[in-house]
Amino acid sequence: MKSKKEFCIMPESPYYETERFYGSERHEVFEGRTGNRDKSIKDGLVIFITPYEHRIDKKSVHKDPKNPKWVEVKKIAQQTWQEYYNKTKEDFIKRYGKNYI
Repeated sequence: MKSKKEFCIMPESPYYETERFYGSERHEVFEGRTGNRDKSIKDGLVIFITPYEHRIDKKSVHKDPKNPKWVEVKKIAQQTWQEYYNKTKEDFIKRYGKNYI
């Protein structure tokens, strides 16, 4: 059975995939209890990574979110969102609460 393609506006990158692959897990780039997870899904700011990169390894996004790799992914996501939706840095801050660039 073929899986439904998920909405993703993220550009190609060596850090992640933009489509689900066998064994991958979806990561919402801007997660948290503030509703940013749902906003990330709606806005297409999702990436697909291995479970190891997502939550298992000590350098995974959930165990080491300040790792330069994951900080760069947030920068890429903000730049992509601003370009895709033709919005400003201030618009991004209103939506996600923080500037990552």
